[in-house]
Amino acid sequence: MATTKQLICLANSRKHRGRCIAGIDIKSNTWIRPISSRPGHEVSESERTYRNGAEPRVLDVISMRLLRQRQFGYQSENWILDSSVRWTKLTRIEWDDLYRIEQRPMQLWINSGDSTARGLNDRIPVEREGEITDSLKLIRVDSLKITVGRPYDANRDLDVRAEFHHAGSDYILKVTDSVYEEKFRKRGIGTYRLAESFLTVSLGEEFKGYLYKMVAGIIERRQANVGSRWISAR
Repeated sequence: MATTKQLICLANSRKHRGRCIAGIDIKSNTWIRPISSRPGHEVSESERTYRNGAEPRVLDVISMRLLRQRQFGYQSENWILDSSVRWTKLTRIEWDDLYRIEQRPMQLWINSGDSTARGLNDRIPVEREGEITDSLKLIRVDSLKITVGRPYDANRDLDVRAEFHHAGSDYILKVTDSVYEEKFRKRGIGTYRLAESFLTVSLGEEFKGYLYKMVAGIIERRQANVGSRWISAR
């Protein structure tokens, strides 16, 4: 059944030729990932932009019309969006509001010990998919390191990865946050340090036998305190 949700946007990341948008519903405090009905499920520019043409930003509170839930395996957060209704920005939240929705998993799904050449704890064999029931986490880290390197394929853009420590484990994950990916590619090859941040970590769809963990959203403390007010879930 179609419904209208008010979502705290926590990810606007690159996916195929569109974006993957995800956030937490302020009423139920549960994750929602609006998706298109196309095979890749990516959200196009016309489907996600506001009436004034602006792109949704992390920390925006967005009103959107959704048609129905459409779970794909462990991606239990998926909802088919209503492309006939434009999204509306209601307000923005601030850094301190994020503490209310922070998650504290003991690990990011499964640390199988099977990492990529440039990553660490960044993928899970598809054979273990049955142990996973969700695909989005919002965690807080004291600091992180962004590394920009040359891509495996010379025809592709520079590779951007986030290195951080969480709940006793170390991670090096690919960054798909569209803003931070572009920002650090412009800075060029090198290593950059960020202070305390919230990270939206996403578990992508199966690719060549693995499920890959990605940093789909980065929120730095110094950039977050520009919001308006918190909308109560009550």
